[in-house]
Amino acid sequence: MPNPAKAILDPFAPLTIPQALLVAVCGLVVVFMMLAMLMVMIYVISWVVSQIEGKRKPAAAPAAKSAPKPAAPAPAAAPAPAAPAVDEGELVAVVMAAIAEESGMPMGSFQITNIAAAPAAPAPAPAPAPAPAPAPAAVPAAPAAGETAVNSPMPGNVFKVECKPGQAVKAGDVLVILEAMKMEIEVSAPVDGTVKAVAATVGSTVNTDDLLVTLG
Repeated sequence: MPNPAKAILDPFAPLTIPQALLVAVCGLVVVFMMLAMLMVMIYVISWVVSQIEGKRKPAAAPAAKSAPKPAAPAPAAAPAPAAPAVDEGELVAVVMAAIAEESGMPMGSFQITNIAAAPAAPAPAPAPAPAPAPAPAAVPAAPAAGETAVNSPMPGNVFKVECKPGQAVKAGDVLVILEAMKMEIEVSAPVDGTVKAVAATVGSTVNTDDLLVTLG
């Protein structure tokens, strides 16, 4: 009976050429076996996945061929919410503060008396032919010493003139009423005096700080 101890390689003894070849061949065999097992596992997994996908596709086909359900009627559109009511008193206060800050005029020198509701936007009309440019108005002379100039607090149109030359006025009396942004703006006399000249004319357009009335 052969001695089994002789069949085991001695780790401390140098390998002979046949033993080294045997170890190399065994290592290669083990590597090839592992690669073959990996390939078999990949093939099996791919086959299983393809079988699962093949079973799912036929099940989804009848659903695609079924007749579509009639669409439900669209709900009626909800009415648009009404626009909130505008607090005219608050709007007047905000506009007056903005005018006073921009023009530097005191708050008591003008007053907003009316706010017209903005009309609904009409259908677009064909553009009219451009009107000829009006001739430039004559620039009023600057007030002399001792006179008080009453200027426009904001751009707008002269809606009404409430004074005339030679008229005695007191502080707070309305001199001119402007129309701007659908509002009527009263321009009052800042001091007591007599109307020396009226530069504003009804229907004319004025800009900020344009001279309206001269008081003496």
